Amino acid sequence: MQSKRLVWALALMLCIVGTAGFFWGKKAPAAPKLTPAEAHFTALGDKFKSFHKDPVNIALHFVTTPLALVAAVSMVNKASRSSVLTMLATVAYSISLTDKGIPPQNVVASTVMMGVIGVLAQKTQALSWGVHAALFLTGYLGQELAHHATGEATMQSSYQGDETFLSQLAEHTYYLVPLVFDAVMPGHMDRASGIEARSFMTDWVVRVYHLLPFMAVLVANFVSKDGAMCFPWQFQRSRVLMCKLTSREDVANLDLIRSWTMRQGPSKTTSSHWWHTAPSPQTPPSQVLPAEQRKAFDQIAKCKTITDMFHSAFASSWTLDVLNGMNEVYVSSPTTVKKTSDEVFYTKHIDGPYYYVPFASCFRMIIGMDANEEITTVFDMVPTEQAAQKGDVLAFDFHRECHYIRKNEGKSNSDFRIVLKVHYCVYPKWALPFGLLLGWLSTRYNKAFRALFLFTINPKTPFEHFSAWNVVFWTKVVYAAEAYFGYNNALYISLLALLGWRFNYLIFLVGTSFVHYLRYINTYYHRDNVAYTVFKRDVLIFKSLAVAQLCYHYAHALTAGFTAAPGELDTVGLAMIAGGYALSVYTTHQLGVDGTYFGIELGFVKKQKHFVQSFPYGVIPHPMILSQVVALLGFHKLAAFRAAWPYLVPAHVCLYLIHMVQEHFDVHAGAQPLKKKVA
Repeated sequence: MQSKRLVWALALMLCIVGTAGFFWGKKAPAAPKLTPAEAHFTALGDKFKSFHKDPVNIALHFVTTPLALVAAVSMVNKASRSSVLTMLATVAYSISLTDKGIPPQNVVASTVMMGVIGVLAQKTQALSWGVHAALFLTGYLGQELAHHATGEATMQSSYQGDETFLSQLAEHTYYLVPLVFDAVMPGHMDRASGIEARSFMTDWVVRVYHLLPFMAVLVANFVSKDGAMCFPWQFQRSRVLMCKLTSREDVANLDLIRSWTMRQGPSKTTSSHWWHTAPSPQTPPSQVLPAEQRKAFDQIAKCKTITDMFHSAFASSWTLDVLNGMNEVYVSSPTTVKKTSDEVFYTKHIDGPYYYVPFASCFRMIIGMDANEEITTVFDMVPTEQAAQKGDVLAFDFHRECHYIRKNEGKSNSDFRIVLKVHYCVYPKWALPFGLLLGWLSTRYNKAFRALFLFTINPKTPFEHFSAWNVVFWTKVVYAAEAYFGYNNALYISLLALLGWRFNYLIFLVGTSFVHYLRYINTYYHRDNVAYTVFKRDVLIFKSLAVAQLCYHYAHALTAGFTAAPGELDTVGLAMIAGGYALSVYTTHQLGVDGTYFGIELGFVKKQKHFVQSFPYGVIPHPMILSQVVALLGFHKLAAFRAAWPYLVPAHVCLYLIHMVQEHFDVHAGAQPLKKKVA
């Protein structure tokens, strides 16, 4: 809980400070007269820069300064056995920077850095005191070594013997993070307006390349991984949950409901439904569960086995609301009539449309009530499947999980397939408005869809047939959009495209070029219960987008902005690009797509595919990554490309190599590494 509070406090702080900084920076008048606070920070910044001119020294400060601060803050957390004090101190410090004459964009960057430090300190406080001391000394002495290695004196040495040493040291320490950022940011940032402001924003976005690893750590912790609107670089878990009801009370309640249902004489040609709660005043009482069966239904919905399943998937403190307005007993007929709305269940589909409501989830739960062997529910974006038999519980996200039912060859149910459909809204307590909103929207949608479903379940008129066709057709369209592109990706890319078009293309370039690397790192690290098909879809989309932009800018540089025929071709660079990607494609062929995208590590590739030894494996270490690094350097070799985009390829290569180190040393959480080679 402390971690969650820390993250959200920092998120709120960043939003407030960032928003203020953005608008403050845009509206600043041209070359205003400096206030005393601004003049003081400018003088302090100029002094700091005089001791930090070497870019290597500055780059090392972006490592050593956070390392020492993380260790110091983490030791306070360890001593106090809580992160509350440092959380409040971090928030107070970041807010205090706003009136110290520091340029607003520097305040935003410093806030991001402090957020990173706060999150990492909370996550490392369990380390031993010895490790903490070693980390602090590494960071502190690392700064001294950076100055020694680059031949630059330290700023502290300039006031070492002064009478005001302690006050200057305190000031130096207080302003250290903003000063480090000031050393790499344009000096006119707080006095820009009009064209200058836009030019500054361009410069500042370019500086994001320097901060990318730090920002990624913080932002990845901002948004709940258990709600919608995940950033596409976040690890995404499977949202399919399973358990089994075995207690005597639960089994007796299932038997009670099933016996009553069979006495109602369900249809043998179409599906049948009995609602937990009447969807409208006009619903006949015969279509609603009587009191005894409704009580049994309620006991099952709130039983310990099911609540434990949700609390193991989400935090135990999350709220679990039962949505009785959506609950029903569903009976699948032995035969299904084609061209009716019943066909939709055999069509790949998503049940609901409210993907975009954040921080809350509506789960549909299927509980088997008989010896079903014929009908399997398939979740192809995980992938996983189950033929729900008596007591089997299968829950999935109503608005986000692609699925369909399949008849198994050679299997035939001798009786009706009867299931309970139970619905829940799951959300953290602080997100009560989102939970109530999603529950209300889901219930209203389900009632409307019920009416349409029943209207088209047995069509007779041309209009009814057309309506039934529409149900199936649009179900396929909605599924295809999610399965092949993803609504989350569409929203993210569209938003960046709008910002890139309205403000600066660099926003789109930075926001889309590196997503797949961060997703590699996240997924390789977490591994457990991954939505594997979703992972492959997303990284292929963003990798394609990144490579397409590289190719476009390369062609643009080669042809002077598409205004002239290519001059002398950079044959070596082109050979690096072609050869690198050709070897990468061949390596993918050797491993297969699933093997390429961690299918071995995640358990989705058969044993005989483990540890491929044929070329290039066994000859080139990490051939998949190194071949693409060669191709990327081929782009960078062209002088015109390098001049136009000096940071682009280095950022690609840096993130790729970080992931290669992660793979090489098998850095991950929880899952056991592969140790035995399989022939």
